[in-house]
Amino acid sequence: MDIKKITEGSLDNLREHLQKLIPALQITADSFRAKGEEEANKNYLICIEALQLFDELIDGIKRLFNIDFSKMLINGETIQSRKEKLLKLTSNMHSAQVNQDWITLADLLEYELTPLIEDWIHIIPSLQHEIKVIYQ
Repeated sequence: MDIKKITEGSLDNLREHLQKLIPALQITADSFRAKGEEEANKNYLICIEALQLFDELIDGIKRLFNIDFSKMLINGETIQSRKEKLLKLTSNMHSAQVNQDWITLADLLEYELTPLIEDWIHIIPSLQHEIKVIYQ
């Protein structure tokens, strides 16, 4: 199996993984709002680990195929810009957690992170297409 097929399969798996992450984000946000801090933090940790895996895979693909995300425009916005939004949001989430501001953290998960994840779900096929173009 060649690297292109492995990468395509990995991106398919990533897309499925992100689709499963969306309901987990909602459950986590609801847990923070219901004052179930211990349970919410367990769920939050799982969500953060999922985001880390996502980021590592995307960065690995970027390096492997030498893709310039600052030049890859999808629906009027670059992939690099989207990655920067995600980084800023995760920083805001971390601040909310450190400050034990559970309502803000819940809102960030539900109203800001979920739409970004949904956006990435739609970006992955474009990334797969870009890889196919590179290998033609």
